[in-house]
Amino acid sequence: NPSGNALVYSTFLGGVRMDLAWGIAINSAGNAYVTGETNGTDFPTTPGAFDRTFHSMHGSYDFPDIFVTELNQDGSALVYSTYIGGAGWEWAYSVAVDTAGSAYLTGVTNSTNFPVTPGAFDRTYGGAMDAFVVKLNPAGSGLVYSTYLGGSIWELSFSIAVDSAGNAYVTG
Repeated sequence: NPSGNALVYSTFLGGVRMDLAWGIAINSAGNAYVTGETNGTDFPTTPGAFDRTFHSMHGSYDFPDIFVTELNQDGSALVYSTYIGGAGWEWAYSVAVDTAGSAYLTGVTNSTNFPVTPGAFDRTYGGAMDAFVVKLNPAGSGLVYSTYLGGSIWELSFSIAVDSAGNAYVTG
């Protein structure tokens, strides 16, 4: 709670495989947006979500896909929950939310088929590891934009912020 002397809610999020949450943001209604990585085909997704399919199946070891989940203000229900990823591995380290409820994610990928959008700043995987920036619509059902950020070696992005005009700022 605001005074720090009582727990408002606590919940589990994930499946039977490894699930790691790296970033959290809260919107003006008090909903929590959580992002990270999952190695599981059973991570909870919601009907109408952008992507309900785990993409990184590789025999005995599965590379992680990103997840982003919006929980309602008392933590009792998922507003939406979706995977984002390609055939390689992805880690999402940070999430920010704008006033309209769009989620902005940043992290790293080595997928040559990471979902990028038409007109994106960089639609081509540069090599080794590329940073990425994704803006998900408020319903969690589609990408507003998604882009690589990278050259030919290693680029990682660890933090994202968004201003009142909807401009994303990343660092890494």
